[in-house]
Amino acid sequence: MNYFKKIESLSDLKKQYRALAFANHPDRGGSTEVMQQINLQFEQLFTVWEHAKTSSEVYTGYEDDNKGSSAKEYADYVYNEYRWCGKNYKGQCNKKIIEIIRCWLKETYPRYRFSVRRKNYDSFYVDLINADFVVFTPQYSNLVYKEISIYGNGISRDERLTDRAKEVMQNVCEFIISYNYDDSDSMTDYFNTNFYLHLGIGNYKNPYKIVTPKLKCRKSDLTTQFKHPEGKAHKAIRLALGKNLFSNYDIRKFGNITVLGYENYNCKGEKYFYPLIYSSRKTAQKRIDKLQAAGIECSLTGYNGGCILFSGYTEETQQALEKERQEEAAARYVWNIIS
Repeated sequence: MNYFKKIESLSDLKKQYRALAFANHPDRGGSTEVMQQINLQFEQLFTVWEHAKTSSEVYTGYEDDNKGSSAKEYADYVYNEYRWCGKNYKGQCNKKIIEIIRCWLKETYPRYRFSVRRKNYDSFYVDLINADFVVFTPQYSNLVYKEISIYGNGISRDERLTDRAKEVMQNVCEFIISYNYDDSDSMTDYFNTNFYLHLGIGNYKNPYKIVTPKLKCRKSDLTTQFKHPEGKAHKAIRLALGKNLFSNYDIRKFGNITVLGYENYNCKGEKYFYPLIYSSRKTAQKRIDKLQAAGIECSLTGYNGGCILFSGYTEETQQALEKERQEEAAARYVWNIIS
C-alpha cells in the first residue's frame, strides 16, 4: 500500500509524512507495523526528492522543516515530536486542567470525596479520601493510606487494593492522563511532559475513611443535637492556629516543652505530632504576632529561628475562655433538661 500521494517536492513529502505520523503513531493508538511501512516509504522517497529541483511554486511551509537532516534523522525528529498525547489535551494550561479534574470527579463520583492538589506547577496529586466501600484487601486492612503506581499495570496488579478500588482509581487515572502529553526520552535524560500524576488512597494528613451515604428523612425524624455558638475568644484562637496546634514535644536541647506544630498519620493510621521549625525569626514573627493578637503568650526557642514555644494565655483571654466555657456548660445543662 502506498501511503504517500502525488508528491511534488521534498517539502510536500515532509508535509505528508507529518500527517501520516500524527495519524499512525503507536503512542496515539496506531499500528507499529503500519508506522514501519510509512517510514520505509518515506526513506525511499526522500532519496528521490532530496536533491531534486522542482518548478512548483506552491509554498507548503515545510521547506525549512529540520533542514539539512537525513531521512532517518527527520523521521526520528517527527516521531519523538508526536509521542503520546491524550485525546482530551488541546493545549490547556495546568490550572485549567486541574479545575476540569475537580468538576469531573464531583460529577462522576458525587458521594466520594477526593483531594486534588497542584504542586510545583507540573505535579498533580489526586487522593481518594472518603467513599462507601473497602479499598484495602483483608491482608492489608491495617493500612489507612497508600500511594498507587500508575505505570504499566500498576493499578490492576496491586494486590493491596480491592476490585472496586482498582476500578475507581483506574477510571480516574485514565481520565486525568487523557489531558496529558509525554515527549520525554529517558535515554537522553530529556523530560517534556505536561504534568506528573500522583494517585493515592488517603494521605498522611487525611487517612482513608469509609463513609456510609446519609439516608434522606423528614426533619421531624432527625435526632436533635446540642448546638452552641462559638465564643469570640475561642474563635480568635482557632483562626490564629489555623490547621496547627500546640502540643508537648521532647526536644533534646530544651526537654519536653509545648510547641506549635501539626499532626500527621503513618500508613497504619498512627498519629504523630511534628513541631514547626522556622529557619528565620522574621518568618516566625508573623505567626507569633497572630497568636499574640489572639491572646496567646508565646516566644521563639532560638535566637534567629526554632520552634514557637507556648507560655500560656493572657489574663484577659483566660477569663474570656473560662466565661465562654461556663456559658456553654449552662446552655448544655438547660438543653439536657428540656430534651
